[in-house]
Amino acid sequence: MIENLWTHGDHAIEVWKAAALPDLITHIVEHYHLEARVEMARMENLAEEVVLLGDGEPSGQMAVRDEIARFCKEFRAHMTMEERSLFPYFLDPGGSRAAGHAVLMPPLVKLLEDEHLAETGLFRRLRSLTADAIPPAGARNLRTRLERSFKAMEKSLQGHLFLETQVLFRRVL
Repeated sequence: MIENLWTHGDHAIEVWKAAALPDLITHIVEHYHLEARVEMARMENLAEEVVLLGDGEPSGQMAVRDEIARFCKEFRAHMTMEERSLFPYFLDPGGSRAAGHAVLMPPLVKLLEDEHLAETGLFRRLRSLTADAIPPAGARNLRTRLERSFKAMEKSLQGHLFLETQVLFRRVL
């Protein structure tokens, strides 16, 4: 469950619960979305290099590369939808809180929560394909760097999804 994944302290949670909505959304975009985009690019490049340089069993490495590409494509689309459509709506739904806000908000939040669950599911699949992100004995530096990038993305994703699901969405509802 997403709320059990965040490893930051209670203090950070309370700060963001009390923050103004524009500040919270700006933090999510400028910290977590940026961090995710950088880490996804790193993971994709490293996974491709692992396959091209033959570090590990070829079909297994291609499966990891393909799953990373799938996760990144879907998560980029998710973040873009949030940034271009939903976050602006959260900040000014129909102009000064139109009457439709109460009707539209729960389905929008449900859609995002469902996508968050799908993203965590894709990441769990990645974890299983990479043997829980533990480099195999004799792994080259490249494979170790991919595993390190994978773990960094996982940690960021946990904080990101927790902040959106447990703080932002609760507030807009």
